[in-house]
Amino acid sequence: MLLLLAVGPSGHLAAQVSVRASLGARFSTALVKDSIVVPIHLKPGIAPALLLSVRDEFQGPYTGDLTIDLSPTTLKREETGTSADAGSVTTVAFTLGLRRELHAGVAARLGLGGLLYLTDDTGVFQQGEGGVFPLIALGASYAPSFGARHRLEVVLNYDVHRFMTPALRTTGFPNPRPVHRLALTVSARLIGK
Repeated sequence: MLLLLAVGPSGHLAAQVSVRASLGARFSTALVKDSIVVPIHLKPGIAPALLLSVRDEFQGPYTGDLTIDLSPTTLKREETGTSADAGSVTTVAFTLGLRRELHAGVAARLGLGGLLYLTDDTGVFQQGEGGVFPLIALGASYAPSFGARHRLEVVLNYDVHRFMTPALRTTGFPNPRPVHRLALTVSARLIGK
């Protein structure tokens, strides 16, 4: 929607708006931990992270953005030193963020949004994915001088949400579990400023 508002009648982006793409890798903590008899963890593997953002520069030092973040990954069930395939999942996160440049080439970002798990409805997702999980995101970026032409940035993103599914609730997990995700990406301007 931010992109649609930024495009004028001529079909060109407004001067202060840019569209950016980021590609990198993401690490996530376990979705499920249990230790009734032996410790069991359900963990996403290291995943590719693909982000598409629309940025709009405001008056002053702040920039607003709308970001869509995709990460397809496999799930592993770890139990007493063994690991087994537990299917796959794709996370889709949407965030609205506020970014501020702190120093030449260094910026910080705070974002709020939601995250969805898209799965094949097996295992912990057999009764549904659990809906949209509220998400808080923090980020830091560095724009090296050699990448100025394409506005290249190296970005470290962190986010956290609380995970629970209907299947986990029916098997006796009373509380959502915090899931922390960390992504390191390289970002480049596609169009705009």
